[in-house]
Amino acid sequence: MIEKYILKPSAHRKKVICPIFYTCGGCDFLHTTYDYQVHLKEKYVENLYKDEGLFHKVHPIISSDVPLHYRHKTVLSATPKKGKLRLGLYQEKSKMITPFLGCFIHDKKANEVFRTIEQLLNQFKIAAYDIDKKQGIIKHVMIRKSHQRGDMMVVFATQGNLFPNAKKISQILVKKHPEVKTTVQNVHNKDTHLVLLEQEKTIYGPGYILDQIGDLSFKLSPRSFYQVNPVQMQKLYQKAIDIVDIKKTDIVLDTYSGIGTLSLLIAKKAKQVYAIEVNKDAHQDALDNKKHNQIANIDFICGDVGEHMLKIKSNIDVLFMDPTRDGASKSFLEDVMNLRPKKIVYISCEPKTQVRDVKMLSKLYDIKSIQPVDMFSQTVHVESVVLLSLKTSEPT
Repeated sequence: MIEKYILKPSAHRKKVICPIFYTCGGCDFLHTTYDYQVHLKEKYVENLYKDEGLFHKVHPIISSDVPLHYRHKTVLSATPKKGKLRLGLYQEKSKMITPFLGCFIHDKKANEVFRTIEQLLNQFKIAAYDIDKKQGIIKHVMIRKSHQRGDMMVVFATQGNLFPNAKKISQILVKKHPEVKTTVQNVHNKDTHLVLLEQEKTIYGPGYILDQIGDLSFKLSPRSFYQVNPVQMQKLYQKAIDIVDIKKTDIVLDTYSGIGTLSLLIAKKAKQVYAIEVNKDAHQDALDNKKHNQIANIDFICGDVGEHMLKIKSNIDVLFMDPTRDGASKSFLEDVMNLRPKKIVYISCEPKTQVRDVKMLSKLYDIKSIQPVDMFSQTVHVESVVLLSLKTSEPT
């Protein structure tokens, strides 16, 4: 192992607990003390803003009480090994899969279920899909777990519709692990790097599970966007809502609203919430979540954010935005500046693109708060929440 070549280890270095750490690529910091990990992430966010001339105090990072086994959405990929199907993780910058069933950032119970799934697939002689030979069935297995309820969903991604004994496999799986409340087959009819595509069919149960934040329940389908770290998600959303100090008279717009998780939490404090999401499946989940939670002061809108937000007749007091790692488009940011909400809460899983977007918004907005959150412990990734406030005087 690489440790034998280290002459003088750093004071921040620790013994690696994972046997595939140096080949997997999923974790970056298992060799680093947790306190130093979060220190590096906090300084990273701070330096990004300084380098762009956006000088503002960065609050101490919100660290995690559970830096291991925190992922409640987990994926293993299938590979053929010595005539058997093995589940494992991709090696870094490679299409090679390392068989492994004990990931240190995956939920512990999910790891147990993965072990049973691998056994069952081999018992029923279900082959891993071989991309080179274009034969086999199983490509990936995904598990979602409800943090509050402990319920689990298992999704089998298959090449084509064929999945022999799928019901029997599900029955045995559920009997051994009663936490598994539903199993779903996600059908691939092409080679793709994506884990889940649009075509799916429910094998067992309702095809979804429920999670809970406070007194609100949320429906999670196989392809629903929902933060992988539920403990830190609650800290993140609570901080985002607290820093903006929503009033009972406020009109709030939530862009990139997904299944409505944040939107529904905001609705408990605001007068009215408008939530826009382009993905039709996520929008349907949001409508279901609204109905289930009996919250009336929220309108979920399905469509392009830029197209719909300028059609809202009300003056927007607070705008929330939580785009993908690529950040927001220039046209979206121009629309936001035309809309001129009094405050903007920008949540980002990629601070580099957040800084780029905040610099553009800084023509009209002042930075009021920068809050890093350790959402992805043991990796280099960090979440960042920024509060912006409309300048009191227009720039000349």
